[in-house]
Amino acid sequence: MQNKEETEEIIVKQLLSTVDEHQLIQVGDKIVVAISGGPDSVTLIHLLHRVKDRLGIELYGAHLNHNIRGIEAQMDAQYVLNLCEDLNIICFIKSVDVEAYGKKNQLTSEQAGRILRYEFFDEVLKKVEANKIAVAHNKNDQGETVLMRLLRGTGMQGLTAIQYQRQAVIRPLLDVHREEIEKYCINHNLMPRIDQTNLTSIYHRNKIRRELIPYLEENYNPSVLESLVKTANILKEDYDYIEQEAETMYKNLVHFEKKDQLSFFIPVLEKQHPAMKARMLRRAGEELMGKGELLTYQQVQNLLELLEKKQTGKTIHLPMNLEAAISYDKLIFSKEREEEVESFKEKLTMNDITYVHALKASFELRVFSKEDGSKVSKDKFEKHFDYEKFQESIFVRNRRDGDRFWPLGLSGKKKLKDFFIDCKIERRERDLIPLICDGKEIVWVVGYRISDKYKITDRTQQILSIKLLK
Repeated sequence: MQNKEETEEIIVKQLLSTVDEHQLIQVGDKIVVAISGGPDSVTLIHLLHRVKDRLGIELYGAHLNHNIRGIEAQMDAQYVLNLCEDLNIICFIKSVDVEAYGKKNQLTSEQAGRILRYEFFDEVLKKVEANKIAVAHNKNDQGETVLMRLLRGTGMQGLTAIQYQRQAVIRPLLDVHREEIEKYCINHNLMPRIDQTNLTSIYHRNKIRRELIPYLEENYNPSVLESLVKTANILKEDYDYIEQEAETMYKNLVHFEKKDQLSFFIPVLEKQHPAMKARMLRRAGEELMGKGELLTYQQVQNLLELLEKKQTGKTIHLPMNLEAAISYDKLIFSKEREEEVESFKEKLTMNDITYVHALKASFELRVFSKEDGSKVSKDKFEKHFDYEKFQESIFVRNRRDGDRFWPLGLSGKKKLKDFFIDCKIERRERDLIPLICDGKEIVWVVGYRISDKYKITDRTQQILSIKLLK
């Protein structure tokens, strides 16, 4: 049986070996350590504090209160604060409402908690100008996660489980068994906080931890955790290669329309292998969300079905206020507008500049004679008209139901809605397109086409120039 010194030496050596093998820490690193108050995170901060001079690093603590466990959660926060004070480590503590955030963004409590935790860790990272975030997943967590995902049903990504490092996040305890962590806490009299729900089998992970794994160890394979971890590591190599190829494909296929909106050209996307199509869709959604691993298997299947049907105008809603829609030959991902665009109508002043608040832009109107020799502008945001054909005041507004106008070059009027469809203007953009009107008559669909009725002819004497100033 190992004594206290041997146990400590093993766990210290294992942490240092993991750090070295996976190049998790370099001299000069400033590391924010996520501390829940449980045995794993308490051991992590205590161990890193012991070896900080050897590694040449600075440490900071960060604790997020999820406001789910009431007074117990407050006691967790106080314990973390006291621990960091004893170790002379600066600690940051924040309180959030995880359940409210999850409900607002159509997320499970687990997903919401993960997002808010890492947003908080990033805040602390920037505040102290640190470059790493250390979290306390251990070897048991790795094996349990693989088994849990396998039972639930998952792909290669799910079976690769927990990585040693992902961007700024490092996991120095990933090769350490939970039993070693518990012994370490006892040996150092750390008395970590224990979430009592972890001691029962009311949750899926707890049942796997407390019932299924012990059963498998006793009846099938005493080293089942090691086997699960080995499987995850083998799959990770294949997964990393496929993801590398997928990222190259994604950069070639995705088109960034504007801020918070991107698209794929459907005829090209649908030619890709089904595995790659799914990766493209997942990658697009998560890029706009700014968060990884959020789209569920079913949500990806819904996206694939949307892509297959190619029904223009069809939309599906995703977490984090995201939507995907078919628009002709494009599959478009975008952040949903929280509010519908309100109707607006504003009178424009002749020979002056008028600011239109709804558009956050201005229009300049000026009149000159044909003899002045001004050339017809080729700018799509500046057009010239026969001034004498205007009968009423000039307004700018957005569309209304039943709008019709006479596009230049056509033989008569057509519905504005049909004109937008012909121009393949997305439905979400149509309310934002300004319409210049002579009373009720549409003179110019700004950025697209003027009315044939107001075009300049050989008989034109005076020209009205209208220009959108952005």
